[in-house]
Amino acid sequence: MAYRDNWGGKTGSGAQASDDLLNVARRERLRALALDVVDLKRDPYLMRNHLGSYECKLCLTLHSNEGNYLAHTQGRRHQTN
Repeated sequence: MAYRDNWGGKTGSGAQASDDLLNVARRERLRALALDVVDLKRDPYLMRNHLGSYECKLCLTLHSNEGNYLAHTQGRRHQTN
């Protein structure tokens, strides 16, 4: 049955994106924008460790990618240090 997997929408109409997918897309757009604006190579507190994750030398926190680190730099913990 073709209609079984598409309940709530007409065939071929394309379903609306869920809130989770919209949040993921928004996060990716903001991360790309932040990477264009901020030069991570000149950040004195950013250090990449031997496991491939990123570390903030100021706050002693670990981050799995650049986007998480950029979000951390805008956060309360990093701003108070």
